[in-house]
Amino acid sequence: MNSLVQYESSDDDQDIDDQNEHIVNSKRNTFSNTSYESISSMPKLPSFFDKPESSRTDSSYDHQGRVRTVPHQYDSWATYVYCKVELSHELLAFHPYLKHAEMLPEQHISLSRPVYLRKYQLAPFTRSIKAALRNIKRFDVSFAQVSHLTNDEKTRSFLTLEIGHGYNQLFKCMKHVDNVMREYHKPVFYNPPRFHASIAWSLKQSTIASIHIPPQVIEEIVANVFNIDKVYIKMGNRLETLSLD
Repeated sequence: MNSLVQYESSDDDQDIDDQNEHIVNSKRNTFSNTSYESISSMPKLPSFFDKPESSRTDSSYDHQGRVRTVPHQYDSWATYVYCKVELSHELLAFHPYLKHAEMLPEQHISLSRPVYLRKYQLAPFTRSIKAALRNIKRFDVSFAQVSHLTNDEKTRSFLTLEIGHGYNQLFKCMKHVDNVMREYHKPVFYNPPRFHASIAWSLKQSTIASIHIPPQVIEEIVANVFNIDKVYIKMGNRLETLSLD
């Protein structure tokens, strides 16, 4: 399996921060855009990951008015495991309906909660994740519905795509990651999990709630199949890429 180390810092610069605002923490569900029915009986959905900033000030606000919920700590490496789906072409049809929301540059499907590691733990943690996933084969996923979600802190709301086909394979990956998290005495993923990719966000819940994606646009993206051939481990500004067989 291949691995790529990009950076060597626990602090994230502005560009990396923008790219990873949609990694999980915890999300409140609201309703599905396809059915407009309450899904309050379903488990909480994870939300954007609020990372510590590299700023030397102690301001609780970061860029674009977002509220920082996790203060920066020395030698604290924000770590999470996820897959990517390439949706840049498919989401072009969504753009006309997202004029008042912020589009996310990448779509991630999280396999872990955000946790914090010390620098000396990064290499063994990476080896453990690689070993845990060594027998996982690449697989396909597709989306089932569009959902409007709000994080537990009620600081941001999101437009997301929830996974349908491929759920079982993601669940298997998650269980392997959970086992590693237990070794490091870190919290495991949400039970039961609801795998999803966030595509847009706003500080105002009303902005996301007002978005209506026409059924034909949703049907097109739901009909597509996406291949998962890599798993990523993000640790501060360090990125490890695990290629699946």
